[in-house]
Amino acid sequence: MQKTRQDWERVPLLTPSSRQPMRPISVLHRQLAAKTVVPAHSHGWGQLVYSGQGVLDVITPSGRYLLPPDRAVWVPPDEPHEISTLNGAEIASIYITAAAGVSLPTACQVLEISLLLRALILEALQQPIQYEWHSPCGRLFRTLRDQIAIAKPAPLFLPLPDDPRLLKICYQLQQQPEDSRTLAEWGAQVGASERTLQRLFQKQTRLTFQQWRQQLRLQIALQRLIDSRDSITAIALGLGYDSASTFIAMFHQQLGKTPGEYRKWK
Repeated sequence: MQKTRQDWERVPLLTPSSRQPMRPISVLHRQLAAKTVVPAHSHGWGQLVYSGQGVLDVITPSGRYLLPPDRAVWVPPDEPHEISTLNGAEIASIYITAAAGVSLPTACQVLEISLLLRALILEALQQPIQYEWHSPCGRLFRTLRDQIAIAKPAPLFLPLPDDPRLLKICYQLQQQPEDSRTLAEWGAQVGASERTLQRLFQKQTRLTFQQWRQQLRLQIALQRLIDSRDSITAIALGLGYDSASTFIAMFHQQLGKTPGEYRKWK
């Protein structure tokens, strides 16, 4: 799992089971300050991590999941994960036991949050902790679970490879996304041929190097659109694009909105 910045504040893990017996579905609301991290952990129930405000990073052994506002990531039971935020965030966690979550995905994924699902999450946060499972309140939680099961995935996952040469490239690009070196140029630095690196990228991430770098730049663009007041052109050039129009076309193709539309929507 990727190492979190050493100077960030580590905050304790909070779960409903630490305060009372677990219901089949439970909710927990918390605020995270800027530069804080909930260290890597796992538990026997699934968790929907929803970002009401701010951008979250959820890191698992397989990669990085970016959560802008009104997105969520589903983490299945027993999956190690770490949650962090650069500029602070508001989190709603929906905990679902393995028995109650048999219809939910078996792998981590970022989910689009519909207006109905968002309303259900907000309403669930208002319910009593010790509710009755077969009451109208329990029906609300079961409807929430069913909406999670049919939520559409969002293209905000950045898989990480295992090969140390590829990891070196990936970590450097995370720090300097504007670096536009070709894979052949990276190969000269890490001691491997372009063909070998491309084959390994596709095998270990199911993406080409070019697709992986585009996905990284999309994630960072989302963060900067939300967390900064930089112009679209400044963000595009800061990510290594030759022009704002090229960046806007990529963004629209991936998310169905232009960067300007996305910023106003948020």
